[in-house]
Amino acid sequence: MADLSRLAEPFPREGADPEAVQLLLSERPEEEDFEDIEDFDDAIEAWEERWEPVMWSEDRTVGAVVISTLGCAAREWLIISGPERGRVWSDNRVDDEDLKPLLDDQGAPMTFARWYLTWLEKAERQLALAR
Repeated sequence: MADLSRLAEPFPREGADPEAVQLLLSERPEEEDFEDIEDFDDAIEAWEERWEPVMWSEDRTVGAVVISTLGCAAREWLIISGPERGRVWSDNRVDDEDLKPLLDDQGAPMTFARWYLTWLEKAERQLALAR
């Protein structure tokens, strides 16, 4: 969720250090490595306490607001301040990926206007199929 008191701050293009992310991912406990489920639960909880500040820091989404939820905690953010202002970014942190620019079919960064028109065209097609 966006911190409304920080919307004027420039959105950070860069997220967590990719090497730090990969190191943490390599250290994620696997359930099959534990005989006792409580031991696994303790290990994953301790790991998540290290993971969340890296990937889910509120600093990562300053200057942005959620404009779409895609299910399972995947989102799309409209950047409203900083150099990326007016563009939409994809948020798949739930799948261990940092935020990244949403791209159109030609590989160009998706502007809000293009995102909205694409959404509207898709909704119109779905409505036409439902008739």
